[in-house]
Amino acid sequence: MNGSVLIFGGNKDQREQKIVEIINQEEAKTFEKIKDLENKSDIFIVRLKEDEKSIGISQTREGTSFLNEKPFSYKKKFLIILNSEKLTTQAQNSLLKTLEEPPTYALILISSKTQNSLLETILSRCRLISMRGDKNFDEEMEDLISFKKINKMTPGERLDLCAEISKEEKDAVLEVLERWVEEGREEMLKNPGDVSYMKNIKRILEIKNDLENSNVNVRLSLEALLLSLL
Repeated sequence: MNGSVLIFGGNKDQREQKIVEIINQEEAKTFEKIKDLENKSDIFIVRLKEDEKSIGISQTREGTSFLNEKPFSYKKKFLIILNSEKLTTQAQNSLLKTLEEPPTYALILISSKTQNSLLETILSRCRLISMRGDKNFDEEMEDLISFKKINKMTPGERLDLCAEISKEEKDAVLEVLERWVEEGREEMLKNPGDVSYMKNIKRILEIKNDLENSNVNVRLSLEALLLSLL
């Protein structure tokens, strides 16, 4: 395999495992996790830095510069870009020339939460590998996560839903909570005399704040939330 590959969908672990599998196939290695690829002379990993909200052009330029020299100990050089949905527009644009015409010895592996997280110009230059068929998280969960559906669920069904949602990355879970807040506000406007919507919104925002600002267990937090919704 040569060129540029975008791996999207699924969850973070699934996408990273696919990257590891590809490198193992290309180089006849037995790496198990993404951390096993660190500090290798022919592998360069671009990822979101701690306390940063985006991946900037300085990181992508460092990655493309890494590909200028031929492999040292492997058959190929690998540029891995994790959290690519966090790339700034400028950073994405800086990749275009390299993605379109990478060195013959280079393989660029990009991981993204969804296909739509990146510019069309990026997508058009990559071979696409979906970890979730053709559907992203939003499409698959659309019918399951509405308030109306949840209100009709048994406690057991709510717990099953928590287990499904908690498989996703924290950012995706936060998006679900934001959607619940929006839906709750819409219903509250339609039913101004029903105080349950205000209580539900307050509870959702409390859980959302906990997930954003602490290391609470996602599944347990969701279970506590859904079992408390009125």
